[in-house]
Amino acid sequence: MEKDKQMDSSLFSYKKKEDGTAVITKIEKPESKMVIPAYLDGCAVTEIGSDIIPAGVKSVPREIELPPSLIKIGSYAFQDLRYLKKLILPEGLLRIDDFGIFTCPDLLELYVPASVSELGRYAFGYMYEHARAYRLNYFTLICPENSAAHHFAEAAELNFKLI
Repeated sequence: MEKDKQMDSSLFSYKKKEDGTAVITKIEKPESKMVIPAYLDGCAVTEIGSDIIPAGVKSVPREIELPPSLIKIGSYAFQDLRYLKKLILPEGLLRIDDFGIFTCPDLLELYVPASVSELGRYAFGYMYEHARAYRLNYFTLICPENSAAHHFAEAAELNFKLI
């Protein structure tokens, strides 16, 4: 593990899994621009849990970069982040669960790498308002041709650009 990839674990709550990896369960002090660490206390961060940013500070994050060690984004992980403009998903990410990136109306574009093979319901590109989920018409998915994200976008009738 490289020293510069280690970060103060007090900024995050996390759960250590049996395999020695970590699931982030809460970002204690979100900032406008954040880089989620690849390691917390020597444990590789492989998952983002549910609803990791507390209600009172959901308006803070504008840009979040996820670590290259990440393989899963849990249900409602990035929910109701109304001012999030950029979310950087790593190559190697395998799965985005139901509602993983949900109600982020300022997120106009999202690149989803070809490594993502599992996408839950309303994984991205949707918003909940007025007691219903609806597709964001101005959202554009950027993805490789014939990827799971490409097929998801076609089925959901999301705007997309192929790379």
